[in-house]
Formats: sequence, structure tokens, C-alpha cells
Amino acid sequence: MQFADIILPLNLPLTLTYGVPVELQGLVQPGMRVEVGLGRNKIYSGLVLQVHNFKPEHYTVKPIRNLVDEAPVVFPLQLQFWQWIARYYLCSLGEVMHAALPAHLKLMSESLLIWNDMYEQPPTGLSDNAFIVAEALHIRKQLTIGEIRQLLDGRNTSKAINELLEIELAIVTELLEEKYKARTERYVFLEAAYEAEQKLQEAFAALEKAPKQLSLLLTFFQLKQQQAGIPVAALLKKAKASAAQLNALAEKGLFRFENIATDRLPSGESNGDAAFTLNDAQQQAFTAIRKGWADNKVVLLHGITGSGKTLIYIQLIREAIAAGKQALFLLPEIALTTQVVSRLKAYFGDELGVYHSRFSNNERVEIWNKVKDGKYKVVLGPRSALWLPYQELDCIIVDEEHDTSYKQYEPAPRFHARDAAIYLASLHKARVLLGSATPSVESTFNAQQKKYEYVPLKERYRGVSLPEIEPVSAKNTQVALSGLMTTNLLDAIARTLAEGKQVILFQNKRGYAPFLICGACGWIPLCKNCDVSLTYHKQTDKLHCHYCGTKSAPIKHCLQCGNTQITTRSFGTERIEEELQRIFPKARTARMDWDSMRGKNKQSQLIEDFTRGRVDILVGTQMVVKGLDFEQVGLVGILSADSLLSYPDFRVNERGFQLMEQVSGRAGRLDGKGHVIIQTFNLRHPVLQWVKEHDFRGFYQAEIGMRQQFGYPPFTRMVRLTCRHRDMQKAAQGAEALAEELQKIPGIFIQGPAAALVPRVRNFYLQEIWLKLPREAAPLQQGKEGISVAINAVMQQRGNAALQIIADVDPF
Repeated sequence: MQFADIILPLNLPLTLTYGVPVELQGLVQPGMRVEVGLGRNKIYSGLVLQVHNFKPEHYTVKPIRNLVDEAPVVFPLQLQFWQWIARYYLCSLGEVMHAALPAHLKLMSESLLIWNDMYEQPPTGLSDNAFIVAEALHIRKQLTIGEIRQLLDGRNTSKAINELLEIELAIVTELLEEKYKARTERYVFLEAAYEAEQKLQEAFAALEKAPKQLSLLLTFFQLKQQQAGIPVAALLKKAKASAAQLNALAEKGLFRFENIATDRLPSGESNGDAAFTLNDAQQQAFTAIRKGWADNKVVLLHGITGSGKTLIYIQLIREAIAAGKQALFLLPEIALTTQVVSRLKAYFGDELGVYHSRFSNNERVEIWNKVKDGKYKVVLGPRSALWLPYQELDCIIVDEEHDTSYKQYEPAPRFHARDAAIYLASLHKARVLLGSATPSVESTFNAQQKKYEYVPLKERYRGVSLPEIEPVSAKNTQVALSGLMTTNLLDAIARTLAEGKQVILFQNKRGYAPFLICGACGWIPLCKNCDVSLTYHKQTDKLHCHYCGTKSAPIKHCLQCGNTQITTRSFGTERIEEELQRIFPKARTARMDWDSMRGKNKQSQLIEDFTRGRVDILVGTQMVVKGLDFEQVGLVGILSADSLLSYPDFRVNERGFQLMEQVSGRAGRLDGKGHVIIQTFNLRHPVLQWVKEHDFRGFYQAEIGMRQQFGYPPFTRMVRLTCRHRDMQKAAQGAEALAEELQKIPGIFIQGPAAALVPRVRNFYLQEIWLKLPREAAPLQQGKEGISVAINAVMQQRGNAALQIIADVDPF
């Protein structure tokens, strides 16, 4: 008997084994979707992991019911990649598949009501809702539960269905239906008879008394020179005709209509011959990268901001395409794809595919298939682009490799895209280029250890100089003018606007005020679901929780002492925007943060507006930091450096240096006349001195020494285990039991358990345990296997059914 291991989309800890029926043997392949049963009558599409001859011992094998696909939708190398992700990041294969596959490739059965033909008409005596369903079922013969719910507006759906089932008017069955629907467009074609010259002349003669129809026919022939069939919408628009006139020609036998599957994705025109020349510094870096790749090494390109790294990337991608291969270009944020896409489309046209979460489910399936079929030679996207089915992957470029957005925190798999990209490349025997102006400490350390090839690029493109950086005391304000911005910054903004240049202001907090406080007793309103303060948003006039998303009316009086002296503390991007509009009423201001950029195309529109000079001052959070290229920015202001340098995390100095250096790099990219002002209460902080001098080497030497002294990565590996429970005491007990089990693992260092920095989120209490493991591969994997055993042991203990234990490997 032949068996197949199936991954199910249920976040199961293990795959299940099903029997392969005789009629399907030889047809079932790894990577195919198959129809399987689970439970009494639920049907799922599972993904075949492997086909084998080993029958499971501990449960009865069910048969595969049917094939969903004629060919695999996932390649063997992808399955290997998923298995590595699950093993390294301590999660299940089901969780990896859930993240990797587009939603419309994950199928689950839906209950279907079918009309019982024993009834000729809906009987009398039914309730109003049951009668509505019975009438619809009599007409349609079958309805899904979703359709019934929509028919009744969600009111008493179950009651109405049960009423019909009791009298056996309907029968319930399960339907597994493909969710992806191809997009079709109506095309018009000339009937074959009218291809003959004589027949066509007769048609023209017959239409002399119908000038609108004649004009429509002439327009069709004008467009037909380019293609046989013409989209109906395009023909009517070009001819300025109506659908009735077109239908009249079809009734006369001249035209026929066909619905043809069309692409949902916009096409792009390529200037494949678009020429550019690398300058001497870029050419040297390009040559060094190719040499590093020839030695089968990952290459770290340390190029200062504005040095023209993208041109090097384009040249490397061109070489990959010329060899008939594919290239993957990773970016940390969706916002960055807008600018880069417009540049890459000019070189690669329809060979360039973009993949990210803002595409619809149907669009994602189409992108998936185009990558699988090799139609997309270049794929651009954030970390989710790693999941696509590459066949001929030649190189992976990870731009801004230091960026924290490459790390996924929720939900599982909690992977790091940079590290995962390196493993994926090894499976494909592809090359990896990591690019950054401020490389991560880990990547720089790997370069020092000769694990990576290090390639510097220290000249800005066109030879322009780096911006001048000026730290100023945050106390230097005039409250009557502004309590948020120093006089130094306000004067610089005025000068920059007078010169016709643009300004970027960076504040890493959104909203109007990060918290409110009672002026009498110091009470602060907190979220009812999380142990965090609520942020006031003036635009919605509500208090928002940035952890669980709840909103509530603003507080007018203190709930502790009753006082009405409720004041705002600190400031976010929304308040800065308001201040700027008051101080510089003639300047056009805009805001780029998570709240203002929720629409599908809002980010791309704002970036285009700023690029074209329609916005004078851009206020934003980290969105404005990451690799955006604006030529007319003369001034960058960092409004609160202290908030970047005071977070309780071993990487705080690294994060602060990277953010400030990156946002500084937005200034003076065209002419080198950039100015950066950093507001801080601690002018002596060492990170500020390194940023001021653009001294990455000095920062790195100090940071790596501290890491080694205290045993932090890259000298160790870290795992964070979080115990979550709705009961505070049970969360603490579960964490204590887990710590006891972890003590049995040799060679690991345990810190905790202790309450998390935010001890309650969404009404779950959080207890954390931090582990340090050896960095060598063998003891690291042994330690992880021990962690999995410890987690399973605690989860099986009595009373822990509602306890959740989350493992986060490399939690930074």
C-alpha cells in the first residue's frame, strides 16, 4: 500500500498520513493539493509532503478522496525550505504552509444545502426566515451556508436551516470548491463569414442608413489591425458607441462575443536598453561582488546612503536574466516598493513581478502562478516574497538588510527574512547580496570572520557629500512658538522652505499624544485589555490602543480623583503636523504613518506627491527612514532622539544609530547640501557622536565589545519563550513549570521567568523566559530540540489546556 504525508492548513503540530487509493497511485506527487477528510464529515485540501510505503502505527489511515491539482503547486525545494523554517524557528509545518500559500490556494469545505426533490413546493407553516430560505432553495436547488447567511442578513440562520432539515426539505453535504476565480473580459470578434471581401462590402452597404453602427464597424477594423479580438469596453469607448448598437451588429450576424481570461496585474513597459554607467566606485564594488560570488560567499555591500547601490543591483539582475535565471529583490517595507518598482519597470517591464500583502487574494494566486511558470524573471517584495515558487533562482538581493521589518513577530513562523533568504539561496545554489548603509552587527561580524565577503562603497553617487549633522538641546524651545520643535529646527525649516527645498521630520510615535495624565494625581488612562497607556488621536477624537486596536472616547475627567485637569504628554506625528500647519500656514504638509497610510494606494500616492514637489514638509515614523530617494530634501529633523536611545533592549544603541543615520541620509542626495538637526536632552550620548561623524566603524567596535562582554548575539543565539494565559496566576505557574523543564537541557543559560515588558496584551497575561544558546550549529540544534521537548512536557501537564507557549528564535 502506498501512503502520503499531508500538511493540513490547521496549524497542526504534525502532518497526517493518508492512504493513496489504487486509482490514484502514480498520480499523487509532493507539492500537489489533494482532497482529504478530517473528522466525521469535514473536507480539506491538504498539501502532499511526501509519498512513501510506511504505514502509521498509532492511528487508522483514511484514504485520499481525490486530486485537486493535475500538477504540483509547490516545488520540492520549497517543501525543503518550509521544513527548515519549521525546524529552525520551532514551529509546525502547518503554520509555515499557512503563511506561505496564498489564501485562495488553501481550501476548506463548506456546508451545502440541497433541495429535496420529494417536495414540489415549499410547504406552508414554516417560519418567515425558513420560508425565505426554502423559496430560494427551490429556485436555486442548492445554497451554501454563506449564501443563506447573506440572504437572512445573519439573523437566526442556524434556526432556519435546522427547521428545513427537520422536515427533510433539504439535505446537507460538503463541497470543496476552488476559491481562485480567473478574471474574464468580454471580447468582440468578426464572424468568419465576413472575413471575405464581398461579404464585407455587402455589410457596409447595408449599414449606410445606420451611421452609428457603421462608425462602430469602422472603428473595429481600425483596432483589429493590432489584434483579432477587441475588448468590448475598449471598442465602445473608442467608437463613442452604446452597447445596444454593438448588440445590433451581433444580431445581424457580423460580430460574436467571447469571455476571455485576462490578467488582473498591470503590465509594464520596458526600456530594456535604458543605459547607465557605473562610476568608478560602483564599478569596483560590482567587480568585488562578482568575485565574492565566484568564491561561493554571501556578500555584504556596505554602501553609504545615496551611494547608488540600486544601480549595482540592477546590473547584477540583468546578468541573471541574461543567463535565463530568476532574481529576488527583497525590501523591508511595502512603502519602498513604490519607488523601486517605477525604476525597475523601466529596465525589466513585464518580466518584473511585485508581491506583497496589499494585493487581493486572486492577484496573489496569479503572481504565484507567474513565478512558478517562469514568466516573472525578477520578483520584488518584502519578506513574504520568499515563499514564492522559484524554479531558476540565481541571486537574492536583500536591501536594507539591517532593517527590523525583515523579522516577523506575529504570527508564526517568526522568521527573519535575511537569514531565511541565505538558506533558500543555498537550496537553489544561488548567490546572496546583503546591502545596507548601516549593516547589522551580526552581518558585520560575519564579514569580519570571513564568513561573508565585505565590499565597501564609500562615495555618494555624483560625488555629493554626506549631510552635516547638528545635535541640539531639546530644551532650546520657545513655548509660545512651539514646545515640540527647537528654535534651531524652526529657523532651519524656514530657511529650507525659502530655498525651495523640502523637509522631512522624523518622530517614532504616531497619534497626537502618546498618553494623557491627570495634572492633580498623576493618573494615566490605560487600555482595558492591555497594560499600556492609551494614545490620543485628534483626527478621530478617540483614545487608541496600539496593541489591541480598541478605541474609546477621550477622558474629560480623572477616573481616580475626579479632577478635570487632563493634559497631554509627549507628542506624536499627528500633533507635529498640526504644529507645522500653524507655524508655516503656507507650507504644504503631509503625514506618513500607519494611521494615515491604510488605503491600498495611499503610500504610493504620497511618495509620488512628495517626489514631484507637491508636498513641502513630510512628517513620519520609521516609514520615512527606509531607503526612500527624494532629490530635493534639504533638511531632516529628528525630533526626539532620546526615545530611540532609552528602550530596554540590548540592541538599543544599534537601532538608534541605524535609524538616525538612515533618516539623515534622506538629506542632500542631489547636491550634497543637506542638513540634519537632532533634538535631544542628552547631547553627550556616545551614539550621537558616532552619528554626527558618520562613524560606523567607531560604533561597531564599541558595540561588538559590549556584546562579547555580556554574551549577546552574535556570540550566542537567543530564544524567547512566552507563556500566555487569561489567568495571571496560571500564566506564572506555566512559566515556572517550563523553567524547571528547561533546567534539564545542558549548555543553555536561562533568564526568568518574569512578566513581559507589557505584562498583559488583549487580556492575555504574559510571562517570558529568555534563553542563550551556543552559536555552533550542532549544540544549537540540540538545544532547540530540548526546548521543544520541554514545551510539549508542560503542555501535557494537567490544567494547561488553555496555556499558550510561544517560541521566538532570534527575537530581534
